[in-house]
Amino acid sequence: MAGTYRAAGPRWGWRKLQALSEAYFAQCREEHRHPSLPGLALALGFNSRQEMEQALLQEGDSAPILRRAMTLVEEATVQSAFTKELAASAKFILQNGFDYSEKAVLRPPEEIQVLVGEGEKG
Repeated sequence: MAGTYRAAGPRWGWRKLQALSEAYFAQCREEHRHPSLPGLALALGFNSRQEMEQALLQEGDSAPILRRAMTLVEEATVQSAFTKELAASAKFILQNGFDYSEKAVLRPPEEIQVLVGEGEKG
């Protein structure tokens, strides 16, 4: 049908998607490796992280499952930032993959002087 957008990727029901997601995180724990968005996407049957992100835009029961799984990857990355060995890598991933940024440097407020005088008399 012309004009209809259909996301690429698998057409799993939410239960299957949740089971695949849980299996991916269990495998990461067993193999002592950090979860990643590309790894999650592949485990769920998508061809890329971008395909998985497009699936979030679709209505249905699977979007909350995808959002939660992606947030679990983000949380694992945030926790990695607290380890000395992984802090620099985690910072890079958070800034480039999750839109985190350095805290803006705030300038101290400048002094403002207000002169109060008599108004014009007409």
